[in-house]
Amino acid sequence: MPKTGISVTLQDDNLLWLKSRTVALKGRSLSETLDDLVTAARTSGDVPDTTIRSVVGTVDIAADDPNLEKADAYLRDLVSSSVSRPILVREEPPPYDVSGKPHKARRRG
Repeated sequence: MPKTGISVTLQDDNLLWLKSRTVALKGRSLSETLDDLVTAARTSGDVPDTTIRSVVGTVDIAADDPNLEKADAYLRDLVSSSVSRPILVREEPPPYDVSGKPHKARRRG
């Protein structure tokens, strides 16, 4: 599932607690720990009824396939056409080397 970056402002003691929790659970980042906490709170079922919103209308289903019987074939074709296209990958050198000096721009032909 895609993620979106946001800015969060926390009280100092909450930030300290979040950092400690990340270290204690051997998490990769504060963002991951915060995301896990929000997910646990959201899926726990202990949510006030006033905060529950419907997802009706957030997904478009083709009128000619209301039961999604053709969905597998459609997705299979979509993925096949996507991976069959050639892709060009270039790596850019890091802006600084180990000594901290900027690299000069390199041209590749």
